[in-house]
Amino acid sequence: MTVQRIFGATVLRRAVLIFVPLIMIAASLVYLLYRAQSSAFWSIFQAEQREIVQLAQQRAVSDLSAIISDVGYLARQESLQQMLNLARPVDRSRLAADYLAFATHKTIYDQVRFIDADGREVVRVDWNSGRPRIVPDAELQEKIDQPYVHETLRLQAGQLYASALDLNVERGAVEQPHKPTIRVGAPVFDAEARKRGMVVVSYLAQPLLERIRTLRSYARGEMWLLNPQGYWLIGPKAEDEWAFMYPHGKERTASRDYPTAWAQISGNPGQMQFLGPRGYFTSTRVQLNELRGVSTVARTQAARVIAAESWILVAHVPAETLDSETIALRSNYVIASSSMALLLVFAAWFSAQHWTARSEGERAVRSSEARFRGLLDSAPDAIVITDRDGRIIFVNGQTERLFGYRRTDMIDRTVEMLLPERHRSNHARHRDGYVGDPKPRPMGVGMDLHGVRRDGTEFPVAISLSSVETEQGLAVFADIRDVTDQRAAEHKMQELNDRLARDNAELETLNKELEAFSYSVSHDLRAPLRAVDGFSQALLEDAGDNLDQTGRQHLTRVRNAAQRMGMLIDDLLKLARVTRTELNVEPVDLSAVAQSVAEELKQSTPSREAQIEVAPELHTEGDPRLLRVALENLLGNAWKFTAGRSPARIAFGQEQVDGASAYFVRDNGVGFDMAYAGKLFGAFQRLHDARDFAGTGIGLATVQRIIHKHGGRIWAESQPDKGATFRFTL
Repeated sequence: MTVQRIFGATVLRRAVLIFVPLIMIAASLVYLLYRAQSSAFWSIFQAEQREIVQLAQQRAVSDLSAIISDVGYLARQESLQQMLNLARPVDRSRLAADYLAFATHKTIYDQVRFIDADGREVVRVDWNSGRPRIVPDAELQEKIDQPYVHETLRLQAGQLYASALDLNVERGAVEQPHKPTIRVGAPVFDAEARKRGMVVVSYLAQPLLERIRTLRSYARGEMWLLNPQGYWLIGPKAEDEWAFMYPHGKERTASRDYPTAWAQISGNPGQMQFLGPRGYFTSTRVQLNELRGVSTVARTQAARVIAAESWILVAHVPAETLDSETIALRSNYVIASSSMALLLVFAAWFSAQHWTARSEGERAVRSSEARFRGLLDSAPDAIVITDRDGRIIFVNGQTERLFGYRRTDMIDRTVEMLLPERHRSNHARHRDGYVGDPKPRPMGVGMDLHGVRRDGTEFPVAISLSSVETEQGLAVFADIRDVTDQRAAEHKMQELNDRLARDNAELETLNKELEAFSYSVSHDLRAPLRAVDGFSQALLEDAGDNLDQTGRQHLTRVRNAAQRMGMLIDDLLKLARVTRTELNVEPVDLSAVAQSVAEELKQSTPSREAQIEVAPELHTEGDPRLLRVALENLLGNAWKFTAGRSPARIAFGQEQVDGASAYFVRDNGVGFDMAYAGKLFGAFQRLHDARDFAGTGIGLATVQRIIHKHGGRIWAESQPDKGATFRFTL
C-alpha cells in the first residue's frame, strides 16, 4: 500500500507545498539567530575580558594607593619630627613603639623603617611572621648601597619613590619561600627643611598577586602580570614566574614565547584588545604615578610618585579555547535546526502528548497528597485539621496515640471532643474568633491549656494554629504537643530559682556578718597591740637604763612583733575589702597610674639609682581604684626586690602572649625559683627571708583577687638573681 493510496495525491502535494516553505523559513530564522548570537558572543566576550583586566587593575590600584597614603602619613608623623628635633633616646623609643603599633595594625608590610641621610637604619620594625618586633640596635644595618635609598634621597619634599616589584634578597640569595616585595620610600625633612633621612616600607605583594591570579577562573584562560622588560611576575607556567631573579631564567620572557603579541602590547601604553595567532589578548598598564579610579587625594599623591617601573596586566584566552567556544556555538545551532525540523514533523505527536501530560499531572497531584498525608503521619506532634466550623477532617497517627481514639472515631466530629468539658463552650467562641482573622499564632497565650484522653485523663498541651484556603474552603491546622515533661521541668526550675534566691539572701547576710566581724577584729585586736607597743616603748624610755642589753633587745623584739601584727591586720583587711568590693568599671589610663606610682616610689627613697620605664598610651576598662592597688603592689614588689641593684631597672608595658594582649611588670631584681611559683599568690606565702625583704605576704594575693575580679589572669616568670616578670590580662 503506497503513501498516495493512503493520503491521496492532492493531499500529499499540498502537504509538500506547505512543509517545504516552513522548513526554509525556519532555516533562515535559525541562521539569522546564529549570526546575531555569534555577534553577541563576541561583544560579551570582549566586554568580559575588558572588565576582568580592569578589575585586576583596580585591585592593584587599591593596594598601591593605600601604600602611598601610608607612607605619606609616616613621613609626616609627629613622633618622627619630635625625634628629629630633640634626638633623645626616649623619642626614638616612642617612634619605634609607633612603628610597632602601625605594623601590628597594617599586616601588609614586611618592614617599616626610618633610615638616616647616611643610609643607616635608625628604627626598624619587622613583621616577623605575624609577630611584629622592634629590631635591636645591634641588628640595624647599613643600606646606603641599596638603589631605593639613593633614589629616595634624591627626591624633593612631598615626593615618593616606589621600587620595582621583585623578590627579597638576603645575603646575595633569593629568600625562600619567595617574598615578592615593593619598597616605597619618602624623604623626611625637619622643621628647618633639612633632609634628615627617609621613611621606607617593604610591601608584601603576595596577597595582591594571589587576588589577581584568582581572576583566571573568570578570564576563560590565563592572567599575566609582566614588568616592562616582559618578565613574568604572574605567568602561564609556574616555572616562568620570577625566573629573571635567577641566572638560568633570564631568557624566559613574553617576547620569546609570544613575540607577535608582545610587540603590540609593549608598544601600546593604554588598554588594547586584539586577536593573534596564539589567541585573544586584552592588556592594560598599571603606573604608580597615574592611578585611576581612586580619590582626588590619592591621585594627587600618586602624581608625586617616582616609580622604578610600571606593570602590564594581560588576560589571554588561548586559540584552542576560542575554537572550542565557536565550535560549541555552531553545534548548538545545528542541534537547534534539527530540533526545529523534528518539531514541525511531530507537531501532532506533541498535541497528543498534551493530554497525556495532563493525566500524568493528575496522578502526580494524587501522589503528592499521599506523600503529604504520610509526612503528617510521621510528625512527632499531634496534627488535627478542621474546617471553618470546627469539624475534624484529618488527624495523624500521633493524634490517635496521644488521645487514645481511633481515627474513624474523630473524623466529622467537632474538635471540642478533645478538650475537658469545662473548656468546650469557651473554646467554640475562641474558634469562631480565629476563623474571622486566621493568622498563624500560638493558641491560648498565657492560659493553662489541657487536652482530655478517651479514658478521661487530662494532660497539659501547647497548641499552634495556622490556616490555608483550599477548594473546599478554609482548613485550620492545629499542632498539639504534650508538655507534661516541660511543665515538670519548669516547676523544677522555679524551685531551683526560689532556692537560689534564698541562698543569695543567706550569702548577703553572711557577708554583712563577715564585714562586722572584720571591723570587730580590726578594732578589738588593734587596741591590745597598741597597748603592747606603747607600754614596751614607755618601759624602754623610763627604765631602759636599768635593763641590760638582752632585756632591751627583748623589748625591741616585742615592739617589732606588735607592729608586724598590726601590718598583718591591715593587709588582711585590705584583702577582705578587695574581695567584697563591687567593680566600678570605667576607662582607665594604666600608663598614668603606673607613672604616678613610680614617682611615689622614687620620692620614698630619693637616694636609690633606679630606672622605671612606663609604656605610653596603655588604656583599658576597669575599676581605677582596684587597678591602682594592683599596680602599687606589683611595682612596689619590683622596687623592693631590686634594692641591691645599681642601677635598678623596672618596666611596665604591654605585649602579645599567645595571640592575646597582656600587661607586664619586669625587673632585674633577685628573682625566685620557678619551682615555688605555685606559692606566689597565696596569702602569707613568702619566697625570701623577711630579714632581707620586709613584708606580710598578702600583696600578691590581693593582686590576684583584683585581676580575677576583672575576668583576667596573672602569672610570673623568673630565675634566681636574674629578675622577674609578672604578666596579667584584663
